[in-house]
Amino acid sequence: GTPEGKSPLTEWGYFSVDQGFYHLQIWRVLTFQFLHANINHLLSNMIGIYFFAPHLERWMSSRIFTFYYLLCGIAGVLFYTFLALFTNLFGEYGTMNPMVGASAGIFGILAAFYFIAPNARVLLFFIIPMKMRTLGIIFFAYEVLNIIGRGGNYGGSVGHLGGALLGILIMKNSTARQLLNSLAAIGTGTSTKSHSKGKFKDAQIVRESNRSPIEITEEVNRILDKISEEGIQSLTPKERETLDRSRKN
Repeated sequence: GTPEGKSPLTEWGYFSVDQGFYHLQIWRVLTFQFLHANINHLLSNMIGIYFFAPHLERWMSSRIFTFYYLLCGIAGVLFYTFLALFTNLFGEYGTMNPMVGASAGIFGILAAFYFIAPNARVLLFFIIPMKMRTLGIIFFAYEVLNIIGRGGNYGGSVGHLGGALLGILIMKNSTARQLLNSLAAIGTGTSTKSHSKGKFKDAQIVRESNRSPIEITEEVNRILDKISEEGIQSLTPKERETLDRSRKN
C-alpha cells in the first residue's frame, strides 16, 4: 500500500527503491511490513493474519513461521524492486513510490495454506463458501490481472505476488525449506543437519518446550510431503498414527 500521509515513523520505515536500494537503508525491507497506509489497510491485513496465520504457525513452529512470514514480506519489495529497475511497469518515478503494509507476508501465508490445506472450507467476503484451493486461484488471478491492467494499487499487487511466489518456492522445494529451517535455527543451538530433507516440523512433532525438535524420520518426511501436496485431510489413519508416535517419542 501507499501511505496517505507520512508520519515521522512512516518516513523512517516505509520502503521505496530509492531509499531502500539506492540509499542502502536496508532496515526498510523489514520496517515497512509493520506500517500501514490507513486504518482500513491495517484491518484488512490483520483479518488475514487472524484467520490463516495460527494454522500455519502450528504447522511450521512459531520460530520458523516468523522467519517465513518476514521473508515473504521482503520478497514482495524485492520483486517490486526488480521490476522497477528492469522494466517500465511503474513509469519514470516507480523507484520513488513508498510502500507499506503486511500484505506480501500475508500472501506468503495464503500460499502456504493453499498447499497444506487445499480443501479447507473458507468464506470469501465472509459469505461465499469455497475451498482454499479455489480462493488461492482467485486471489492469484486477480493480482496478475490487476498488474496487467495497471489497476488500482497495481504496485501493491506486484508485492503481493512476490510474497506468494516465495511462499510457493519454499513449500515446493526441499532445499528452500532446509535453508529456512537453518536460518530459523540460528542462535538456538539447534542443529538442522540431521534433517537432511529439510522438512518443516509439524506442530504435533515439535515439542512445546525448550528442547531441540525430535529427529524427523524418513517416513515422517514422506507424510509431510503428502500434506504439502494433498492437504492434511489426505492422511490415512496409519499416517496420522505415525505422526502421533513421533510426537510422543
